[in-house]
Amino acid sequence: MGSTVRHVVRDVVAARAPGELALLDTLLVLDDEEVGRALRGRARRGDTLGFGIAEATAVVVPVVWLVVDEVVNRGVGAAADSVLGRLRSRFGRRGLPEEAAEVPALTREQLVVVHQLVVERGAAAGIGPKEAEALADAVVSRLARDGGE
Repeated sequence: MGSTVRHVVRDVVAARAPGELALLDTLLVLDDEEVGRALRGRARRGDTLGFGIAEATAVVVPVVWLVVDEVVNRGVGAAADSVLGRLRSRFGRRGLPEEAAEVPALTREQLVVVHQLVVERGAAAGIGPKEAEALADAVVSRLARDGGE
């Protein structure tokens, strides 16, 4: 079996923000859809997840999870769509997949879009420019290991 969103996020978080692994472990008792909802809700409201002060400062987990999840479930083009379009497609979904979707092989152009998304969302979450670039590099590197160009 290839990598899933969980595999990619865990690898990137372990490398770039090991202090957020406790949050990730807490979230992984949920299914992927529930994790996405929890992280999207937090991102929209700027709320903490309610697990404690340490998790309140977590920004890498939500940025990486949400970008990789969108790429896996909707493709790179859909991940780059407007917020309204993403919300409409999310609320229009019915049912959950029986197994976690595997991360697809991405083209060089798609990896460039993923990089840009991570940088933009990282900046929006309060990650500094250099750190956002490094995070985006880590995400793209990890995705490329799964068969990208």
